[in-house]
Order: sequence, then structure tokens, then C-alpha cells
Amino acid sequence: MENLFCPMCRLRQPTEHAYCVSCGATLPSHLVAGGPEKVARFFAGIKVGTGDPENGYLRVSCYRKEHRIESQEGSVQMTGNHVRVSMWVENEARCVMSLPESEAREMADFVLEQISATHPRSELPQLG
Repeated sequence: MENLFCPMCRLRQPTEHAYCVSCGATLPSHLVAGGPEKVARFFAGIKVGTGDPENGYLRVSCYRKEHRIESQEGSVQMTGNHVRVSMWVENEARCVMSLPESEAREMADFVLEQISATHPRSELPQLG
């Protein structure tokens, strides 16, 4: 497959994306030969309380395929089809947890539902 299009809104997508940049639908990226085993993105946190860290980030990694991670400390076999969420402060992961894809979808739906109930997408404040 040379081109990747969203099955919901038909927008052309980069082949490395797992979700549509327009409507959020799951893309059929598994049909693209040689796709990445893992895709990750950092989300900047904001300090809202005195106990919140400065420079906090949330890293969300989507593991699409099973693969092996090798390092000096040893190796780990990572299963595919799960989402790993980690909380970072500067360059250190403070907490890590994996979710099955079904729970990750529920989390995404919950967040979108709650934000949309308060603010339509067009009214959301933009950071930066």
C-alpha cells in the first residue's frame, strides 16, 4: 500500500501514523509493509499544584508489533498491541504502566468526551 487514507474521513495520512490527525479514527497502518514496531509521543504537562513537577511530560508509546529490546543491562521481549504510558520529569521516567489497546481506546474516548462536553474542539485554548 503506497498511500494511507483514513477509513472515516478519507484524509490522506503519513504512513507512520496510527490515528487520523483529523478525526482520530484508527488507521489501517498494519497494511503498510514495514511499518514501525513502536510509535511514541511526548505531551507537555502543566504545573497546577505545589506538588506538581516543573518540566513534567507524559510519554505515550503505541507498540504495534512484538519486538525485542536489547541493552547493556539485558533484553526484554515487548508484546505488540498495547499502549505504554510513562510520566517523565526532565530526562527521567518516574512511573510507567501498560494498557491493552481496548483500555487505551476507552481512555481516549473518555478524555475526548469530557473535554468536548465542556469545550467544542474549535474553542479549545492552544498552548505555545
